[in-house]
Amino acid sequence: MLVRELTCLFVLACSLFPASAHAAAGWKPGSVQQVYDPKGKLYAYAPAAIEQGATEHYWTCHNTTDGKIKDDIWHTRRSGGKIVGDRRVIASGGTGWDKYHNCDPAVVAVTARYQGVTYGYAMFYLGNDVNASAHNQVGVAFAKTLDGPWVKYPKPLVGFPFDDPAAWGVGQPAVTAVNPAAGRLLLFYTAGGPGGTRAYRRDITLADMSAPVVGPAVEVTRAGLTGTDGKPDVLNNFDVAYDPSRDRFYAVREQHPYPTVPPKQIGASLQVASIDGASIWNGGGSWRVEGVIDPALTGLPRNHNAGILRTVYGTLPDTGSLTVIFTESCAGTCASLWSYDLWRITGTLT
Repeated sequence: MLVRELTCLFVLACSLFPASAHAAAGWKPGSVQQVYDPKGKLYAYAPAAIEQGATEHYWTCHNTTDGKIKDDIWHTRRSGGKIVGDRRVIASGGTGWDKYHNCDPAVVAVTARYQGVTYGYAMFYLGNDVNASAHNQVGVAFAKTLDGPWVKYPKPLVGFPFDDPAAWGVGQPAVTAVNPAAGRLLLFYTAGGPGGTRAYRRDITLADMSAPVVGPAVEVTRAGLTGTDGKPDVLNNFDVAYDPSRDRFYAVREQHPYPTVPPKQIGASLQVASIDGASIWNGGGSWRVEGVIDPALTGLPRNHNAGILRTVYGTLPDTGSLTVIFTESCAGTCASLWSYDLWRITGTLT
């Protein structure tokens, strides 16, 4: 069947598990731990997290000047429980579509040729040209190694789709490999505008950046997802990883409604859910809730803007477990933005 053949193109071979197999996340006691704190009036959130050997790589939405709210993308390396590298790798500036904020990184291995150079990695990111949470678009940069340097492609791959420039736009990308040697990826993102908030995926090929192929937007279902009130919820601000052994996509997403006490714009809890590969390729289907990350579990007042620890291809490093890297912040009468730092939690998939 075509759907099964397409799904099997992911780097790890399909196993004999049926497509309906699923696994619930049983959180491991003691696995909640802080992994990165930028200190001072600096923030780090919305991580892309990759495990490569003994090193964990985090790319985050991060300000560079103490006390100034302007998003760049930083790369933090962690090994043996210690930070061994921390620096800015994508900077805002210039006059282009992404001159003000660069945020929400998503990194994946791919073979892409741009301006006569062949690169091995792509970083998708949100960019905009205004000092506001508006007019966002999704672009890409390339590097030969995870350490960079990263070279920006000058145009957005997913452009602003609305007539009103004050609308939020598109952003919060997530990505998995389909056939990385041929430049083929599956790109997920959020769109927010006059019609509400929705999630989409596109089948894209970046092998030749003189003519990138960006497929049509296919809406990703929200069926099965629930908010903190138990009611049906929207899908946005999510990261995705693929598990070939079960032919399922796992997502970690923020839950709504937001709290009624400050900071009211920051969610308190995250939900982990999974869905079969056929539903992602064809549309429709329903998510299965696998776990929740909330203050009762972590002991932290806000748990938000998370990423799944993945391989360079967007797959789970271990099909028996799932690790989430999430953002913590204070709550109440506090300067919540400057409290943003990264934590992790691991669950067993059973």
